[in-house]
Amino acid sequence: MVRACAVALAILGLQGCQATPIRSEFDPAQAEFALKKGKGRIDGQAFLRRDYGRLVTAAGERVFLIPATSYTVERFNSMFGGDMRSYFGNAVENPPEGYYRYRRETKADMRGKFAFEELAPGRYIVATRVFWTEPSSYLTRGGAIYDIVEVKNDETTEAIISGK
Repeated sequence: MVRACAVALAILGLQGCQATPIRSEFDPAQAEFALKKGKGRIDGQAFLRRDYGRLVTAAGERVFLIPATSYTVERFNSMFGGDMRSYFGNAVENPPEGYYRYRRETKADMRGKFAFEELAPGRYIVATRVFWTEPSSYLTRGGAIYDIVEVKNDETTEAIISGK
């Protein structure tokens, strides 16, 4: 295990194989709003731009909607290294029991478009991934991406998830 960790560190330039602990406590009361039905909506599109400008969408990928509590924001900041896009990501400790109860999921269409309906007002993390392979390479490019959006009652929020 130690040797495997050392090899991974050398190849990937990672800072360690230890999962980063999340200091914030998961408080179900902060996430409870996400279980309520509301009249808010998110219409979004997820994509990344290749180096030469062409867009690659999150076609067919799962898109997750997670309440943006202090715990989840810290968790995503740790996983993504403070950015909103990550290829490898950083290992973080497993979430506490009940964490996934507040998550919703949908799939992006061929253009990377998605929607979440009947949302209660609040801040949400919208996360997905976009990967592709260049014709002259065997290596994949892209990564996981997310953004934080604010949903208001009786309104549609436009969300562009592009890792920026």
